Amino acid sequence: MNAYARIAAPAAAMLYALAALPAAAQYSNEFTLAKLVHQGTTTHDIAGSGTVVVQVQVNADGTHKAIKVIRSTNAADNAAAMDIAQNSTYRPAHRGTTPVTSFYDFTLKFNGKSVASPPSEGGGGMPAGGGAMSSAAAQVAALIRAGQYQQARSKAETGLLSSPGDESLRQMLGIAAFNAGDFTTAASAFDKVPTIGAQFRPIAARSFASAAVKEAQSNPTTALTYAKKAVALDPGPNSQFALGVAELANGDNAAALTALKVAHDAAMSDSKIPVTSKVNIDSQLLQAYLANHDTANAQAIAAQIKQLQPNSTAGSQAMGASLIKSGNAAVDAKDTTSALADFDQAAALGDPTISVTANTLAAFAIARSAKPDYKRMQAYAEKALAIKPNDAAANFAEGIALTAQWASSHDEGMKKKASDALDKADQQAKAEGNEALSLQIETFVKKNLNTAPAGQSGGGG
Repeated sequence: MNAYARIAAPAAAMLYALAALPAAAQYSNEFTLAKLVHQGTTTHDIAGSGTVVVQVQVNADGTHKAIKVIRSTNAADNAAAMDIAQNSTYRPAHRGTTPVTSFYDFTLKFNGKSVASPPSEGGGGMPAGGGAMSSAAAQVAALIRAGQYQQARSKAETGLLSSPGDESLRQMLGIAAFNAGDFTTAASAFDKVPTIGAQFRPIAARSFASAAVKEAQSNPTTALTYAKKAVALDPGPNSQFALGVAELANGDNAAALTALKVAHDAAMSDSKIPVTSKVNIDSQLLQAYLANHDTANAQAIAAQIKQLQPNSTAGSQAMGASLIKSGNAAVDAKDTTSALADFDQAAALGDPTISVTANTLAAFAIARSAKPDYKRMQAYAEKALAIKPNDAAANFAEGIALTAQWASSHDEGMKKKASDALDKADQQAKAEGNEALSLQIETFVKKNLNTAPAGQSGGGG
């Protein structure tokens, strides 16, 4: 009977990397940049041509203060630029419908003894932080204002091939990619800008946070780097959430718990945060509690998820994933009793995918035990098949259990059932492109089903 155990073990190892929990949504309200409403005048003499960038703090109540000159190509124009910036009027930035304090980088161009009119600011002006906007960047900005994000992205990428040092153009690429939903490209663009303009920092922070969540499982090191950059630009709950997801992916469970608690507390106290986003945050926090072996708090968060969204299975998925992980560890330690207890508890949580996985793994755990009970193995496989009749692994487990019973009973009807289950498992594995599992099934059939049971001669049918 040991042959069955040898076949079953690798099948379980290969098949059950559980699907990720629902994508962790970014939940910050839409941020709208501060914008220039009216350009002021100056009583100072204009020295001559040049470009001056002034940083202006625009408060939530609409008041403002010209803070400093960020960059200037003609220092003699600085006083006039500061005066114009102070005498201008601005619309404050908004997060959702709420005005918030932010910085506006006001680029003033002087031509001889006059100052150029301000650019159209239908999308917030988009002056390049740290310097004047290049002609190429201005063209991309116009496309962004028109909502043509893919065209803007393509134009920016083409322009950067010949002008890789154009920081304003690279920032426009980041904005275009962010608005197009390509957070990885946006984060990569902002990551190459030495000094991100104050106006663009909220978008850059959200780009880094979104990319960190997206990359957490496939590239945890990059995800953590991006998350830390998001926090540096904006230490708010959105960035903390991304940081927690990335830290969890990197195994820094204690730090992840701290960051995710910040995000959770902020989200739960904000009635404007969508319920689906709160559920996503709670799902990650639940995983952090489980990773820190805090079952009590994990169960409390699972209950909160159910309260927020009664039809959600996110809590069951997270709890089930933890129990399945524990069950697999018990199997490896040859503690079949504990493994089955974990798998039974996972299956009882009510999530169909978790139940299929847990019951199938329980079946394979029995096959790997010192004295397999193949009727019990069959019962577990049938529990999985009752939920998902075409599951390849569950059919494989059923076939193994039936083959073992045929080997001892010499019942040709049992052999036919075993053959049918194994054939179904093989066909489903091939349909799913799982050639490794298909090969295991076919090898098992050749070694065990196509030979006569002990005590018989011939092929057994």
